Amino acid sequence: MAAMRDRQAFHCEGYMSIFLAEGMLVLFAILAIGSWVGQLSVKRISLGSAGVFFVALVFGYFHLSVPKEVMDLGLLLFVYAVGLQAGPRFFRTFRRQGWQFVIIAVAGVLAAGVTTVAVARLLHLPYALAIGLYAGAITNTPSLAAAIEAVGRVEPLASATVSVGYGIAYPFSMIGVVLLIQFLPRLLRTDLRAEEAGWRRQQEAETPRLEAKKFLITNPNCDGVLLRDVNPHRMSVANISRVRHEGKVVPASPDTVLHCRDVVMVVGPDEELRKMRLLLGEETDVPMDTDTNVVSLDAEITSTALAGKRLADLKVWERFGVVITRIRRQGFELTPVGVSTLEMGDVLRLVGERAAVEQFVKQIGGDNRRADETNMVPFLGGLVLGIALGVIPLKLSNGMQIKLGIAGGAFIVSLLVGHFGHIGPFRLYVPAGAKNLARELGLMLFLAGAGTTAGAQLVPVLRERGPSMLLAGALITIVSAGVALLLMVRLYRMNSLAVLGGLCGVMTNPPGLGAANAQTDSDLPTLAYASIYPVALIFKIVFAQVLVEVLRMVT
Repeated sequence: MAAMRDRQAFHCEGYMSIFLAEGMLVLFAILAIGSWVGQLSVKRISLGSAGVFFVALVFGYFHLSVPKEVMDLGLLLFVYAVGLQAGPRFFRTFRRQGWQFVIIAVAGVLAAGVTTVAVARLLHLPYALAIGLYAGAITNTPSLAAAIEAVGRVEPLASATVSVGYGIAYPFSMIGVVLLIQFLPRLLRTDLRAEEAGWRRQQEAETPRLEAKKFLITNPNCDGVLLRDVNPHRMSVANISRVRHEGKVVPASPDTVLHCRDVVMVVGPDEELRKMRLLLGEETDVPMDTDTNVVSLDAEITSTALAGKRLADLKVWERFGVVITRIRRQGFELTPVGVSTLEMGDVLRLVGERAAVEQFVKQIGGDNRRADETNMVPFLGGLVLGIALGVIPLKLSNGMQIKLGIAGGAFIVSLLVGHFGHIGPFRLYVPAGAKNLARELGLMLFLAGAGTTAGAQLVPVLRERGPSMLLAGALITIVSAGVALLLMVRLYRMNSLAVLGGLCGVMTNPPGLGAANAQTDSDLPTLAYASIYPVALIFKIVFAQVLVEVLRMVT
């Protein structure tokens, strides 16, 4: 019996060794177990994607690892997807609050740097270890790479020490910020649902919802005049969709003749509709649906031939007798005018005679499968450009060279591509589901690699240096996050959802953004993150290399 048990144990150990030797099996075991751990909830608080990091720490302690290339790929996919998601609204938001975001980001980074210098002098730390603590405490891998390169230029053998400091400070900062994001609404005593509703009201004020109202024509100047000659767009961004004349409802067209006592249906923002009242006449409740041949329906653009086309060039009114009364894009409703540019995935509200509407729908529909497909040429082209931008060395006036890193370059390019919607002649269309998958999978791959790396180094370093190193890294994180929070909450009085995303941006902490997004259905945390992140990222990379020289002088 004992011999049989020994043989069974031997076989079990052999199978286990085979399993653990398979890198992909280890990787996806971390992802699967970590995702399950992240879903566990205690008093409605869960780790979310950070559960992958905790599980990866355990795997790393047992010397199991995830290839660095996998971690880099995950970080690339995450920041690229975030940039594509935020790009369409990032520049508008930054134009309105740009300096505010710059000040918050720079203040948080400077606070971390000053605290690093103070801690290094107090604990008599080697400068290479201190700069590693700085990079780990602000959870910024590109600044770690910049610090290693800067240290390597003056003392090549000390480069490994930088990674040790990073390994000590990184876990607390990563985990601490995620937990802070979870608890912050309670600490600030804010109702996130109310904050979300307030933000939506603000968005509606900036981009008003479209309404449909009916007006009885009483202005004699409109009597007997063609609709094209009335040209309502001269005074209002609103569209006339239907005209009721002598009890018959017809779709509006340039050749429609208006008469006094006709009723017209107009679609546009409330403020623009008030202008139309001045032009046409009084508002009325006369029904406009007596003619069943006039239909109103929504149609999604899935034809690549129409992407990038202006409405004026399509001549929808003239060629089809169809009126486009509104455009829905990424949750926003837009008033269509001649210069409006169509994009893949736009949903158009069409009004016209049934046959004409159906004919136009066939033209804009194309292949319905295209609505679920990503245009891979510009998607991958953007990644190539981003990586290339990240590896190009930028020379400063003092001879120092800095790099954005592949993640920083990819993020900046993705913001531009998301904003402009194309790379040269290639238009980019990524379905929302594809963006979400790239973002979540990329984040988990990055966390798996970061967790196993930190888990392998954490215990040996703590045995050698003691818990004071952990406290030093934690202090840097707390001061940096505290300064940023003070500015956002007290000075700028930002929406709490923006505070959550902004804090993650200052700390360049992707898992924290995942935790913030899990608490709301709005994009506000992502927008705040994307607004602060590039400033914080670039400044951290530059400041890490400057801090090397400062620490060499004072330690």
